[in-house]
Amino acid sequence: MSKEEKQHKIKQSETITIKRSQINFAPYNPRKKDPKVVEALKRNFKRVGYLGGIVWNETTQNCVSGHKRLQSHDIIYNYDGTPEKDYDIKVEKVILDEKTEKEQNIFMNSQSVQGKFDYFKLAEMLPTIDYNDAGLSDSDIKVIQLEVPNIVLNSNPINEIQRDMKEIERPYQELKEAVKQAKQQVKGTAIEREQNKETYLILNFESVENKLYFLEINGLSENDKIIKGEMFLND
Repeated sequence: MSKEEKQHKIKQSETITIKRSQINFAPYNPRKKDPKVVEALKRNFKRVGYLGGIVWNETTQNCVSGHKRLQSHDIIYNYDGTPEKDYDIKVEKVILDEKTEKEQNIFMNSQSVQGKFDYFKLAEMLPTIDYNDAGLSDSDIKVIQLEVPNIVLNSNPINEIQRDMKEIERPYQELKEAVKQAKQQVKGTAIEREQNKETYLILNFESVENKLYFLEINGLSENDKIIKGEMFLND
């Protein structure tokens, strides 16, 4: 076993620089196109530079991971596939068979292996960074604010986000008030129903004939369902 093999217990990719024309977009890549992501990457490259992240399989010359990074480079360099527009780009070279390449394409883009944010740690970082430059969206900030109230932001538009948060809270308050009113209404109806129970008197007849006779002698109709008892009181 060589000295280099002893140092690396796992297989390492090799960082090399190749021509853009040597890279193919993987035709099977299942990631959806998202121009906003490409634009954000392009903006970040121009601000801090390209920090890597494109994995290239020498066997097939396919891009295994980093398709949108590659798209962003193409826009910056105005690459159109011609030799005149070709450019150098740093990649992580791997040697994989086609099956493993496809598996790694999915694996490297799977959220299940990327982990989740610790919102409290994010909240501690926000006052010291520009969250837009960190790739956080306004939706991300709203989630963090819900998890960690009263955080301090160091990005604009803070007033707009706070206003949006109020818009989120408003339906909740309206719903809360509606539920409160509904409860009061139900309670009032229940009280009224209980009060009315005490004024009811139910007459039960042994036969329909007796019921009809009672209605007839009292000048009532068989369609009458509610009869005021006061009509039977003597003047």
